[in-house]
Amino acid sequence: MTVYNRYRTLLHQLALVRARAPGGDSPEADALLDSMDEVWDALSEGERAALERERARLAVSASDARAVPA
Repeated sequence: MTVYNRYRTLLHQLALVRARAPGGDSPEADALLDSMDEVWDALSEGERAALERERARLAVSASDARAVPA
Protein backbone atom coordinates (compact mmCIF):
# COMPACT_ATOMS: atom_id res chain seq x y z
CA MET A 1 0.00 0.00 0.00
CA THR A 2 1.37 3.41 -0.92
CA VAL A 3 1.69 6.17 1.67
CA TYR A 4 -1.03 8.08 -0.19
CA ASN A 5 -3.43 5.13 -0.04
CA ARG A 6 -2.59 4.53 3.63
CA TYR A 7 -3.55 8.11 4.46
CA ARG A 8 -6.78 7.84 2.43
CA THR A 9 -7.68 4.68 4.32
CA LEU A 10 -7.06 6.37 7.66
CA LEU A 11 -9.06 9.41 6.54
CA HIS A 12 -12.05 7.27 5.61
CA GLN A 13 -11.80 5.37 8.89
CA LEU A 14 -11.77 8.68 10.77
CA ALA A 15 -14.90 9.82 8.93
CA LEU A 16 -16.64 6.60 9.93
CA VAL A 17 -15.57 6.91 13.56
CA ARG A 18 -16.72 10.54 13.65
CA ALA A 19 -20.08 9.56 12.14
CA ARG A 20 -20.59 6.96 14.87
CA ALA A 21 -19.67 9.33 17.68
CA PRO A 22 -20.30 12.91 16.53
CA GLY A 23 -19.14 15.74 18.72
CA GLY A 24 -16.85 13.74 20.91
CA ASP A 25 -13.32 12.51 20.89
CA SER A 26 -12.73 8.82 21.27
CA PRO A 27 -9.66 6.67 21.83
CA GLU A 28 -10.23 5.19 18.36
CA ALA A 29 -10.28 8.63 16.72
CA ASP A 30 -7.21 9.70 18.69
CA ALA A 31 -5.30 6.63 17.51
CA LEU A 32 -6.31 7.29 13.91
CA LEU A 33 -5.21 10.91 14.17
CA ASP A 34 -1.84 9.87 15.58
CA SER A 35 -1.36 7.49 12.67
CA MET A 36 -2.41 10.20 10.22
CA ASP A 37 0.22 12.55 11.69
CA GLU A 38 2.95 9.99 11.02
CA VAL A 39 1.82 9.22 7.48
CA TRP A 40 1.32 12.91 6.58
CA ASP A 41 5.03 13.59 7.02
CA ALA A 42 5.87 11.02 4.33
CA LEU A 43 3.56 12.53 1.69
CA SER A 44 4.68 14.75 -1.18
CA GLU A 45 3.22 18.25 -1.61
CA GLY A 46 1.10 17.01 -4.54
CA GLU A 47 -0.26 14.13 -2.49
CA ARG A 48 -1.07 16.51 0.36
CA ALA A 49 -2.98 18.81 -2.00
CA ALA A 50 -4.99 15.89 -3.36
CA LEU A 51 -5.77 14.72 0.15
CA GLU A 52 -6.94 18.20 1.13
CA ARG A 53 -9.62 17.87 -1.56
CA GLU A 54 -10.50 14.38 -0.34
CA ARG A 55 -10.76 15.61 3.23
CA ALA A 56 -13.08 18.43 2.17
CA ARG A 57 -15.24 15.95 0.28
CA LEU A 58 -15.56 13.81 3.38
CA ALA A 59 -16.32 16.91 5.46
CA VAL A 60 -13.60 16.19 7.96
CA SER A 61 -12.67 19.58 9.36
CA ALA A 62 -9.11 20.70 9.91
CA SER A 63 -9.62 20.45 13.66
CA ASP A 64 -10.60 16.80 13.25
CA ALA A 65 -7.68 15.97 10.99
CA ARG A 66 -4.92 17.60 12.97
CA ALA A 67 -2.39 15.88 10.74
CA VAL A 68 -2.85 18.77 8.33
CA PRO A 69 -0.56 21.61 9.39
CA ALA A 70 -2.15 24.99 10.06
